[in-house]
Amino acid sequence: MLMGCIGIALIVWLFMKMSQPHETEVSLEVSYTLPDDKIFAMPPPTTITPKISGTGWALFGRYIRAQRPEIPITLENTPNQTISASRLETAIQGRLPGPLTAALRGYQSITVRLDDKAGKRIPIILQENIQLASQYQFIVPPRPVPDSITIYGPKSIIEIVDVWRTEMIEIEEVKENKTPTVSLLPHSNTEVSFEPTEVICKIDVEQFTQKSLEVPIQIINAPDTLLLTIHPSKTKITCRVGLSNYDKVDATQFKAVADFTKVDVNNSNYAPVKLTQVPDFVNNTNAQPQNVEFIISQ
Repeated sequence: MLMGCIGIALIVWLFMKMSQPHETEVSLEVSYTLPDDKIFAMPPPTTITPKISGTGWALFGRYIRAQRPEIPITLENTPNQTISASRLETAIQGRLPGPLTAALRGYQSITVRLDDKAGKRIPIILQENIQLASQYQFIVPPRPVPDSITIYGPKSIIEIVDVWRTEMIEIEEVKENKTPTVSLLPHSNTEVSFEPTEVICKIDVEQFTQKSLEVPIQIINAPDTLLLTIHPSKTKITCRVGLSNYDKVDATQFKAVADFTKVDVNNSNYAPVKLTQVPDFVNNTNAQPQNVEFIISQ
C-alpha cells in the first residue's frame, strides 16, 4: 500500500509539473528564397535559436516527434535588407503547433546583402613541389589540365579575381609520367564556386644524358681596320638533353661569338666567348674556353 501511495503521489506530481509552463532553446534552420538573378554577397546565418515556451506536455510531445521545422524567409530584390526579430518570430510561430510560442531574445535582426550573380573564365596556377629522380628531367614544366576554370559568385567578388591557384601538390622521386588530381584552393566566401573544382597535374618526364660538340667561333664587333685571328677557332659545348631529342642536337643549332665590343685591342690579347643561340630543348649548356686569344695580323 505504501508503494502504491508513493506511485500515485508521483503520478500526480508529474501531471502537475507537466501542466506548468516551461521554456527551452531549440536550434532551427532558416531557408532563404532569393530573386532568380541574385546571390548572397556574404552568407547570412542559416540557424537561429529561439526560446520555445509551452506546457511540459506540449514540449514533450514536440520532443517525442522530433519536430524541427525549417523557417522560410523570402527576400526582396534589393541589395541590402534587414529581417527584423519580430518577422522572424512570426515566421517561427507559423511553423509551431498552437500550444507553443516562440521568442527571440538577444536577436535584434538579420542583415542580408545581395549581389548580382556573375561568372567568368580565369587561368589556373599550379602550386607544386615535384622532385625528380636522378638523371631525369621535365620534358615540359608540370602544368594544370584544364589550364583555366569558371568561377561563379557575387559580381563584386568575381570581377576582381583574375587567376586562381591549386592546393600544393608534392611528389618525390618522379621517373615516369604522372597525372595526379589536385583540388583548387577554396574561396573564403562560401558563395563562390568553381567549375571544375579540381584539375589534373600533368607531369611529363624523361631520362637525360650529356652531349658534347664543337661549334665554330664567329668574330663580331671587331674594328674593320684590323685583321684578327683567334685561337682556338672553335668552342667545345656540353649540354644536357633528353633522350628523345638526343639525335636532334647538332652544331648548326648553336652560335658562338667572340665579341670585341668591350675589348681594348691595344692592351689585351683576349676576347670573351658568348653563346648567342641555343636550342630550347637543351639545358645546362656550357662552352669552353670562355675566352679566346687573338692575334692582329699585319
